[in-house]
Amino acid sequence: MPLAVPVRDLKDTAKFCQTVRDNGGPIIVTRNGYDEFVVLTPELYQKLDEAMRKQELYDAVDAAEERLRSGAGVPAREALSQIRQRHGL
Repeated sequence: MPLAVPVRDLKDTAKFCQTVRDNGGPIIVTRNGYDEFVVLTPELYQKLDEAMRKQELYDAVDAAEERLRSGAGVPAREALSQIRQRHGL
């Protein structure tokens, strides 16, 4: 479970930065008991970003496969030919 800290803890920036590094996971900053924003280490952000990009790719592949199954797809050679004609390649 992520660590939650009040926004007032941001006043001591050195201590807060150390807390972020030591925790290793996301830190939820709260204001008046409500989630305000989340702080991540650069390494964790990169991992999450990579996972999201992979998921987007998987979703695109799934959608393309569904289009092919439904008969809405175009063979790759035909699609490339259309692209070449459209862009004068």
